[in-house]
Amino acid sequence: MTENKSIFSGQSRIFFLLLALAFLAQGILFFRQKASETFNLLNEDFKIAVVLNNANAQETQNFTKKLDGLKGVKSVRYLNAKEALGMPGASSEQNGFEVFLPKEDFLPAFFEIRVNEDVILNPKVWVSENFSKMPEDAQAYYKESQAQNAIYLNGIVKYVNILCAIVLFCFLAFCFFVEAYYTRITGFTVRLGGVLCGLLSYVLAGVVVFIMAGPLKIAAKQGFAFDLWPQVCCLVLSLMLGWTLAKWKKF
Repeated sequence: MTENKSIFSGQSRIFFLLLALAFLAQGILFFRQKASETFNLLNEDFKIAVVLNNANAQETQNFTKKLDGLKGVKSVRYLNAKEALGMPGASSEQNGFEVFLPKEDFLPAFFEIRVNEDVILNPKVWVSENFSKMPEDAQAYYKESQAQNAIYLNGIVKYVNILCAIVLFCFLAFCFFVEAYYTRITGFTVRLGGVLCGLLSYVLAGVVVFIMAGPLKIAAKQGFAFDLWPQVCCLVLSLMLGWTLAKWKKF
């Protein structure tokens, strides 16, 4: 009986294996990018409304400087009466800041504070530490749901970063052990073919993922963007795995 020959050559096996890994890597990078972009949008939009009661013009000015000096505050904006009445939550039909608007002609001083990422990830503690002991009659309000979404997305991004670091370490360890302890002698042409397989798999996966993300760009103007350093790491890893797998040939 004649021996059945394998349908795929060694280079073909390397290519399809690297192509599958490249698709998986591009999918993870796309997911991480969208989560990071959404977190940044929440970060930019998040603000804390502050109401100062029973203060004259000088006290309001001094309080503005006090707010600007708080840790984590990026900017403070004083709102006039018209802007305050137009704030989300000012009317009963809207959901947003639960700000106090009196029915009388006298209107308290309203401020809009934009804060950094550390405050957004723990706004309850920040508000408690900075406003509970203030001698002024001031209250701070923010969207609890917005803060919760920011915390959730930040956790996802950190989780993906840790996962990518672990996967990268495992692949680098694999390359090291194959190169250091596997003594099979492989020609330079074969190794170069493995590198070419890594390059082709990276390019093909990147092009396909970019095309698949096209509808997202049309609908939400947020398609697939190639972040430089994650993509460089993905390319280098594909080339290294192609070089190593061409020597290993155990699959």
